Amino acid sequence: MGAIFKKISTRPVPSGATITGSGSKLTARWKGRGKRERWITAKVFTTGDGRQVVRQESSTWFCRYRNHDGSLSVVSTGCRDRSAAESVLKDRERTVERIRAGIATPAEYAAGEQQKRNIGHHVDAYVSTFSPGMHQKNTRSYLHRLIADCKWTRLADMRRSDLECWLADQTRLNRSARSRNAYQTALVSFVNWCVRDGRMTVNPFAKMPKANLDADHRRQRRALTPIELGALIEAAQSTPGRPRTKQGQSTRQPSLRLSGHDRADLYAFLAGTGLRINEVRQLDVAYLDLDGPVPVVRLSAATTKNGKEALIPLRADLVIMLRRRLQTRGYSEKVFDIPSDLIRRFHGDCKRAGIARRDGRGRQVDLHALRTTFGTNLACAGVPPKAAQLLMRHSDIRLTMGVYTDPALFDLHGAVEAIPAVAPCVARPHDNNSATEATDGNKEVISIAS
Repeated sequence: MGAIFKKISTRPVPSGATITGSGSKLTARWKGRGKRERWITAKVFTTGDGRQVVRQESSTWFCRYRNHDGSLSVVSTGCRDRSAAESVLKDRERTVERIRAGIATPAEYAAGEQQKRNIGHHVDAYVSTFSPGMHQKNTRSYLHRLIADCKWTRLADMRRSDLECWLADQTRLNRSARSRNAYQTALVSFVNWCVRDGRMTVNPFAKMPKANLDADHRRQRRALTPIELGALIEAAQSTPGRPRTKQGQSTRQPSLRLSGHDRADLYAFLAGTGLRINEVRQLDVAYLDLDGPVPVVRLSAATTKNGKEALIPLRADLVIMLRRRLQTRGYSEKVFDIPSDLIRRFHGDCKRAGIARRDGRGRQVDLHALRTTFGTNLACAGVPPKAAQLLMRHSDIRLTMGVYTDPALFDLHGAVEAIPAVAPCVARPHDNNSATEATDGNKEVISIAS
């Protein structure tokens, strides 16, 4: 049989407390902390070593009961009312009886206890399992946004219908399918982790269909042709210099300056390696190995999107360009000092090169299109799809061959002409039941009966 009680805690007299009375009848009075800042009064006791302490009774009731395995549990009911605390105790004893009778399992009981805790506690525990970086930051942002919009406070509050309504609202607000899927994926992964960790028994969001990306293209990129890429690099190199003051100082802050030659090197590096702009932004000179048997750029796990280390081989022309850049840079310096307004300068270079931001099919050109250019050039060069997937560092080859390969640049006629001949020159037959051969100079014409 369980019992409810209030805990008695002993602690030193709070600083700033006023002690009144005399002898063994001393009373301390002080202002408590919190929004109300109410006054608290407690009896003062003197310990054997002469210290003055107060004994306080907890504001909420605790319950004591035996678990299904016979162990003793003492937990807070969270209730200030005695009758409410007794109800909590009866619920816990009822759960113990259900486990003993085999109606419920200890795992279900433990998950039920976890679901009563604030959902923010579980989110913090989940994102702490990630390495620091953009993925951790984005996941936390997605989950906090969903929790706030759906008004969830505990794991037990999460309902599939809440997520379905939220996704429908976001569709009406014209949020892209890719963005909606990112929120949904973050939530499903979080709940799957809760199930594996024993915090929940089932995932209410499992097998929810995702939005169709093919039916909602928002940012479809195209690859640059070799001629366009050359024109872009040339336009960057020939960019006029920044205006300067009478003292010869540039009117732009040093941290925001990026010369045309630097941008040309950057565009060539992006198109020749397929690296993402954020990976290049964090790339130190120390991660370039230009003197090995195969020159490579090393990417640490902290900088890559998938959180894995990677080695990207470098073309000979890129090695020459990088050697020139490294002559003036220290071992711990960045290979490229990328400013915050790089995208604006990129579009300016595209305009000078005569490259339209969007083509006739609505596909656009931006910095990430240089990664698409790299993937398309691999396909045009006949690189095996598996090798292209490894160089692009994709987990799914469909992403490599579909999104990052622009079929508009394929030489389809050249591909057909490259295969072996499959048929001789055919002349119109003279007789449906016979086959004749004729010779015209050095050319043999074969007539095949139909």
